[in-house]
Amino acid sequence: MRISFDLYRTLATAALTGTLLMGCTNGAKITSVNTSYIQFSAKSTPVDDPVMAALIEPYKSKLDKDMNAVLGQCELDMFKSTPEGVLGNFIADLALVKTNQYCKEMGLPAADVCLLNNGGLRTTLPKGPIYKKRIFELMPFENELVVLTISGEKMQGLFDFLARINGMPISGMTLVIENGKPKEMTIGGKVFDKSREYRVATSDYLAEGGDKMRFFLDPLKRENLTHKLRDAIIEFIAEEGDKGNSITARIDGRTTVIE
Repeated sequence: MRISFDLYRTLATAALTGTLLMGCTNGAKITSVNTSYIQFSAKSTPVDDPVMAALIEPYKSKLDKDMNAVLGQCELDMFKSTPEGVLGNFIADLALVKTNQYCKEMGLPAADVCLLNNGGLRTTLPKGPIYKKRIFELMPFENELVVLTISGEKMQGLFDFLARINGMPISGMTLVIENGKPKEMTIGGKVFDKSREYRVATSDYLAEGGDKMRFFLDPLKRENLTHKLRDAIIEFIAEEGDKGNSITARIDGRTTVIE
């Protein structure tokens, strides 16, 4: 996995630095340090430098063991799609659940809805065991969860955007799209009220206007939860696995397009 190789390189540098420091005596000191990058293949550590390979091996073995841990079981193959997909529904739902857990721990009001983007989901979740490394492949970014409080007018802009692009992963709301425009919208089972304020869970990337979500700019309030979205996914699946529950999701009509 590409992310792991960068980590191996970092660990190798740390290990070598630590070895140099431990080797110092009262009669010697480090006067300079030269660093360089080493390219690792996808299959092994460099065979032409056994010393470096030996330094890396304990860290590599620990990382491999962690990445190959089984978090839980998936009942079906999950793919992303529009106007809604099983994978998008699953990730948006769990993101809203975990966001509200974090909000409760921080003494913050709960989020009403969650909006993510299909572009942030980089692979599928296959039926069967879910390995931790799969979640790093699914969500390789360091995006953190945030909650934005936005006006009803900006919420209308959110619905307008979703209608124009034919849907994105959402939770806590429903949308009917007709002729590229939002026709019916509900939040928390209630008809959308443009005079209200709403709390939206999303990623920090989208909160800053990423993926053309400019309606998120200049919110009434922004609360950073200091939890990565990837970690929330891992936590949720592991928690369900510990309960003996397998992971599942379905298309439920939260986004409907009238042809």
